[in-house]
Amino acid sequence: MGRMSKPFRESAKRLEAFSPNLGWDLKKAGYLDVDAPLYISIVMYASLSTFIVSFLILPLPIILKEGFNSSYLFLLLSLGVTALMVSYLLILPGVDIRRRSRLIDNTLEYMLKDIQIQLRSGVPLFDTIVNVSRGQYGECSKIADGIAKEVESGRSIAEVLDDVGMWSPSEYLRKVLWQIVNAVRSGSDIVKALEAISRDIRLDKEARIKMYSRELNLWSLIYMMFVIIAPSMGVTLIVVLSSFVGGTYINESLFWAILILVGLVQIVFITFLKEKRPNI
Repeated sequence: MGRMSKPFRESAKRLEAFSPNLGWDLKKAGYLDVDAPLYISIVMYASLSTFIVSFLILPLPIILKEGFNSSYLFLLLSLGVTALMVSYLLILPGVDIRRRSRLIDNTLEYMLKDIQIQLRSGVPLFDTIVNVSRGQYGECSKIADGIAKEVESGRSIAEVLDDVGMWSPSEYLRKVLWQIVNAVRSGSDIVKALEAISRDIRLDKEARIKMYSRELNLWSLIYMMFVIIAPSMGVTLIVVLSSFVGGTYINESLFWAILILVGLVQIVFITFLKEKRPNI
């Protein structure tokens, strides 16, 4: 898709000013080979392709058969599909940042304990990073593998760790890497620095769990109000009103609509709580 989007490259460079943080977001999301102008050009190419395909499938046959006046709704539908594609591509880096941050934080504390054990045993820092890259630490192992390859290419380990910390999607990992960089440059004990940051991570996680538990009590009450109490009392009231107004306005379709609405509210509520859950 990068080659196909090349004609949009110049226009993408001008649009880059409207999203100055896009370059950093792409690096945090793991798109290391994609810069901001290239990604914007890909969005433009994908949007145009989506509109053309949806136009050929939906409005064009109606236009050829019945004229433009009968197809304007399908044309709006094509524009809506294109807008959804643009929105999806624009929010995709942010979604991947949160996903990678969650994956890193899930295994970061275990990786730190492994690093501390190896350093106490006299294993050099670079060899420790190589061992971590071969371990089962998920996204942390992938990042460690990238660090090892950069160091093997000739860069200093402090410089590589500093750069990786800049675009790390996890705040915890950023603190860890910069703490190691400071210890390497100052010649202090790396193990003590990692112990301090591990303790801070543990305390921060405990605080976030307590805060989430307090918020969960409030959201549970709201859930009971809008998903259990309000629908049951509302349906009872509707049944009572049906004896006065008849079935003109209150019929079976209304109850099906209420059921679907309650289901949608539950899906949205569960998704919201899942996003609010701390990454530990």
